[in-house]
Amino acid sequence: MMRARPASHGHADLIGSLVRRHAAELPITEVVRTSWSRCLNNYALDPQEMRRPNSVERADLQSRRERLGVLPAIARIEMETLGKLIKHSEYSIMLTDRDGVILSHLGDSGFSATARRSGFREGVMWSEREMGTNGMGTCLTARRPVIIHRTDHFLAQNTQLTCSAAPIFDMRGELLAAIDISGASSNPQSHTLALVELAAQNVENRVLLSACKDFHLVRFHRCAEFVSTPGEGVLAFDDQGLVKGANRAALKLLGHRDHESLCGQRVDRALDTSLTALMRLTGQPGYRAESLSAKLGQRRWFATVHAPMESPHRTLVAVGNGAGADCGFQSPAARGSLECLYSADPTMRHNVEVLRRVIDRDISVLLLGETGTGKGYCAHAIHNASSRADKPFVTVNCAAIPETLIESELFGHKPGAFTGATREGGTGRILQANGGTLFLDEIGDMPVALQTRLLNVIEDREVMPLGGNKVVSVDVRVISATQHHPLDMIAKGQFREDLYYRLNGITVRLPPLRQRTDGAELIRKLLHDEAGAAQLEIEPALLERLVHHSWPGNVRQLRNVLRTMLALRTSDQLTLADFNEEWLAGGPADDLPSEMAQLLDGDGESVLSDAEREALRRMLETCQWNVSAAAARLHISRRTIYRKIHRHGLLRHAHDIGAGTQGSE
Repeated sequence: MMRARPASHGHADLIGSLVRRHAAELPITEVVRTSWSRCLNNYALDPQEMRRPNSVERADLQSRRERLGVLPAIARIEMETLGKLIKHSEYSIMLTDRDGVILSHLGDSGFSATARRSGFREGVMWSEREMGTNGMGTCLTARRPVIIHRTDHFLAQNTQLTCSAAPIFDMRGELLAAIDISGASSNPQSHTLALVELAAQNVENRVLLSACKDFHLVRFHRCAEFVSTPGEGVLAFDDQGLVKGANRAALKLLGHRDHESLCGQRVDRALDTSLTALMRLTGQPGYRAESLSAKLGQRRWFATVHAPMESPHRTLVAVGNGAGADCGFQSPAARGSLECLYSADPTMRHNVEVLRRVIDRDISVLLLGETGTGKGYCAHAIHNASSRADKPFVTVNCAAIPETLIESELFGHKPGAFTGATREGGTGRILQANGGTLFLDEIGDMPVALQTRLLNVIEDREVMPLGGNKVVSVDVRVISATQHHPLDMIAKGQFREDLYYRLNGITVRLPPLRQRTDGAELIRKLLHDEAGAAQLEIEPALLERLVHHSWPGNVRQLRNVLRTMLALRTSDQLTLADFNEEWLAGGPADDLPSEMAQLLDGDGESVLSDAEREALRRMLETCQWNVSAAAARLHISRRTIYRKIHRHGLLRHAHDIGAGTQGSE
């Protein structure tokens, strides 16, 4: 035993006296008192002992993550959201498995030193048996949300911490994991506990939806607007109508104490309705919450019912093995299904499952991710898998359209509405998408002044063209995308908060290539797609080199490097001899084909600076130095073209560009 801190003697005396006494006036909760008793009597811990947390081996840690399937990836999204909500606080956010082993850690830089001293890192065990009363361990043991504030901790070494934690259960009530926020606050953080509970509930619900693809699902609440929110009840039932699983909100809404009393019941009896009434809701257009007719009593529910899904793995065989142009999964012919997004990566699998549930619901989708991760491809996949697939899919790149034109581009204009307006007027992208899908790419770059008009269109489903005096009804599904962090933009006054919450019906985060676990599979699929009819093999050493690159340009950059190798290959086997490191680090432009111009990016530096300059020069010459034409072919804005022209020293043409293109553009 290590030497105790001097201040720990008083803490040890307090623990001993409070565990021995049970007077109601003592300032301790029953959860903490019971935990202290376990620590003394069951685990034989000494509150004065300085304990160094034990850690599991790396292989064991990975095995624990894999056992939880998609849960760690789902939880990571919630943890990042929590980090935004408590920004500028000193904290650590942690996900543990049911044994108290930290699987994922996210922390504020100002708390990093304390976190290291405390043992907040992946692989460390924070069960009660190991570390006494603490947020993670006591939450898991008590199977309930807890706040462990300072001297509530059993070990004196942890009494500077305040911890809020909530458990995560599966659809049968089995304990899976816990989410914890720990910091050095001097006051109990009841609001932090509420945030953690909500995050745990979100994870729980999404894991349940992902796990129940073989069952019917009924999502219900007493209020229609609460269906598809974290507070909704969810029941999974089989073809015989027997309940196979439920979330905790369903237990509360139906008045059940535990899963055991609900699972095995008939779903129609549990909801006091008929099975016929439930099945009538299956596949309703838009999955709008409908009222369930009561069979007995006066209870009324609003619900949606979802049919079981086919296995993604079976469907994958049917759609082929091609790779999409942007995210690198299926070929364009396979875009009629969300299976084109499916992969072995757990985050992408989770994305597919989430999108499958809302594919025909009137819910806006917000796609987040770095440039090149395939947001545009994902938007196409959503549209083509929906009932709107035979209707228009219209893309508006909010970063590529000049600010002076974006309003007329979006809303349309009447003849003569402004100087330069066409004689016939313009329909506008929103009306062009009527009945189909409107994809607002790089929504974060839309001028703030136009965001109010866009919000009104989405809310009222009406458009008034510039110069017009009559509104036109419109029916569009809105999908938006941005590489920026919306909450950061809101904090800076660059994005309207009300528009964000209207667009953020469901958020899907596309992981950067460096974080995906399906790198080898993705490379093979991209090669298959780019090679066409050619039968290619890739040397393991080359595959390993490509897999371990960080790919700052993500799938777009990977695709272009593969195209380069294919263009320069001398045989049907790609080896390290076909690969040039300069393609990754920047090198002579003469070594690169013209396709590398697609690496130009509207908001970031190219990973191939020298090649970018030459590619830009070639593209401008091809377009006879027409900036608008070059911007359209490169899918970037005119402002970005001008910025890159000056950055790369192509100034001898700048005056001619500015004077010679304004009239024609």
